Formats: sequence, C-alpha cells, structure tokens
Amino acid sequence: MIDPLSRRRSLPPGGTVAMQTMADGWQLRSLFWPQTKPDTGSILFLTGRADFAEKYAETFHDLVDAGWGVATFDWRGQGMSGRVGIDAMAGDVPDGGFDVWLADLDAMVSWFHRVLPPPWFAIGHSMGGHMLQRHLAGENAEFARAILLAPMIGLSAKPLGPPLARVVARLMLWLGRGDGYLFGGGPYRPQASGSVRQLLLTTDPERYADEGWWIAQNPALALGNVTWAWLAAAFASLDALLKPPRTLRGTGEGARSVPALQRITTPLLVLMPDPDGLVDNDVTRHAVATMATARLEAQPGTGHELLREASDIRARVLARCLDFLQKGA
Repeated sequence: MIDPLSRRRSLPPGGTVAMQTMADGWQLRSLFWPQTKPDTGSILFLTGRADFAEKYAETFHDLVDAGWGVATFDWRGQGMSGRVGIDAMAGDVPDGGFDVWLADLDAMVSWFHRVLPPPWFAIGHSMGGHMLQRHLAGENAEFARAILLAPMIGLSAKPLGPPLARVVARLMLWLGRGDGYLFGGGPYRPQASGSVRQLLLTTDPERYADEGWWIAQNPALALGNVTWAWLAAAFASLDALLKPPRTLRGTGEGARSVPALQRITTPLLVLMPDPDGLVDNDVTRHAVATMATARLEAQPGTGHELLREASDIRARVLARCLDFLQKGA
C-alpha cells in the first residue's frame, strides 16, 4: 500500500494510455484501468474545465483498488489533448462551441463501452457534469446510473453576474475580442495555499498543492482562465440544456417540447457544495427539482472540487458515490 502523498502524485499501475482520434482528426488522450472484481462495474470519469487526468489520481487509485474498471480522458483543448484558440494558455472554446465537446463525448462513450465491460456508470465534475447531462439527454440507455459533482448547470459569473456577463460576452465577440481573457484573467499562475483560488476549489491546502506539483512535472498541463468566447459558448450550452427548443407555429399540441435535462431518464445523484463560488446553486436546485430521476444532496463547508477535499469530507463524498453506484440508493 503506497502512502497517501504518492497516491495523489502517481497514477495507478496497470493502466493504458493512448490517443483517440475524433471524427475531425483531433487527438484526445485517454486512460483506462481494467476491472478486477466482477461484481463491480466500469466508471467513466469526466473532469472539469482546465483539469487533466492526473488531478484525480487519488480517486483513480481508490476506484481501481476497489475493483472498478475506470476510464477517463482529457477534453479537447486541455490536459494532453492539445489546445484550441490562438493562445495556448487561454481557456478557449473550439470552433463550434460546446457542441464539439459534446461530439467528442459521444465518441469517447463509445470507446469506453469498447474497452471496459458493463454495467456502465459515469461521474462528471463541473463542466464534465454539464457535458454528461447534455449527452444523457439524447442517450438514456448507456449508463445504469450517473453522478454529477458540483455540475455546471448555472454560472455564478462573478463579479458581473450572469445577465450582465452574457451581454458583455456577446459585445466582446462583436468587437472581435472573443479570444481575450475575462477581466482579471490571464495565463496559469501558481497560487499559494490560502489563496482565493484554493478556497474556491478545496479547503485542503495539501490536495490543492498537488495540482501545482503535477504542472511543475509537466508544464504542458497548465491552462489559464477562460476567454469571452468560452463564456458566450458556455451560456449557449446552458441554454441548450435548460431551455425548451423552439417549435414552429401551427405544429400542434404534440410538438410541444421540454428542456433537454428533463428528457434524462438515467438515475442521477447530484452532489452540490454549499456554498459554491463557481456555479450557481440556485439554478442547480431549480433544475434538479424538475428532473424526475435526479436527487440533490448538499455538501456544506466544502470547495468546488469535492473529491479533492480534506480527507474526512472526501471520504464521505466517495463513500456516498460508491453507495449510489452500487445500490442506487
């Protein structure tokens, strides 16, 4: 049994790392570890914006040790899956917006099904949780159960707030400045324990420091703040999830449609930090309340990254996740 620090700063042995080619030729880095206990199943783990697989090494150790098959990948534009936009450090969005990430996710779910056996489950953190919801809205039979951790269902968009941030993002696009950082943003800069960034992400300074350690080993993992184009595209993707599609006049009562998230039938557990400085909890509460198969549980006194929290909090969150995946309760 390796020590706790080594579990956070190494990937589990026995994994396979490879590049997966998307329909347009883009290469995504994928990682998977085989199932070792037949009574478990396989989990697809979706990270958040600016994340990379190594940030969740500790969680992958836990899941692999428990016998689960585990798969993950770096989103297009981050980690070791290349960069989008004209500035390699900027958290930009692909041409085509979040729909490109959705197409990538569709392809990677098919890859996940090829390399690991059922029953299949999914865990999505933050932006990964948002993309998982968009995927599930059209593919309801692919996972037995799924978990959303601090999902990006609504943006806090501080300090402007969502309504004004939408307007400013559209203005920046119109002015041709969509590839610029948001006000106050910039390239990745290591920030010490106790910083505002640390307290937004986790109450645990030691686990927070792990991200900087990984980037110091491989600076190519670093990614800075988002661009105005990313923000405008994020609002558009949230609308695609939360707002009903437009229907043509005169198409009749049967043509009435519902928001995409209400078409999800996969059983969902949503774990929400309370409060959360990055996503809008009020939107999350309202959205989950409209979903027939979802349950919401608040996690007080935590940061945004629930599985990179202090050991007692993290152990509680992980145990709740595994209990739901195994029992559905």
